[in-house]
Amino acid sequence: MAKRYVGEIIISQRVVEIGHEVYPLANISRVRTAELVWRGRHATLHPLRQLLLLAIAYVLFLAATRRAPARVPVGDHLDAVSWIAGVLGLYFVAVLFYRVFLRRTRYALLVETSGTQYTALSGTDLAEIRRIKSIIVEAIEHPPAQAMSVEVHGDVVVGDKVGRDQFKAGAGGNSFSA
Repeated sequence: MAKRYVGEIIISQRVVEIGHEVYPLANISRVRTAELVWRGRHATLHPLRQLLLLAIAYVLFLAATRRAPARVPVGDHLDAVSWIAGVLGLYFVAVLFYRVFLRRTRYALLVETSGTQYTALSGTDLAEIRRIKSIIVEAIEHPPAQAMSVEVHGDVVVGDKVGRDQFKAGAGGNSFSA
């Protein structure tokens, strides 16, 4: 499923419409922004574990080939295993480099209505998400006399998905996890 960019948010006297979701202004109890904290296989330093396990497995293989009897040919296998270990090692280093230096921080706009949190928007543009949050809070405090349209710019999409994974908002703090 492709990313659905927001484009605009419509705020009327009684409701806020974000994408295809409609939230009654009277039922919104809290609006907040949160930062995505990667957990599990998406965690920033997760490839270090695989890199360490690969290094240990390779060292054990080298130790086993040195102890092998002379009549067992291990030269061909040693070259193949070295190539495979090298390619996998480079892959894990590339993933780690991407996660540490290139991956942008993701944020979400969480709307809580009657005790249930919904992730209305997510993206990498924190300033835009905070701007939208302040407009919604202002509409809760002072509902507009007529419907108004708010243009959304930047990398902000509808919903609670990052790639193929859905993230979950925690009960406390200013973070949520994938």
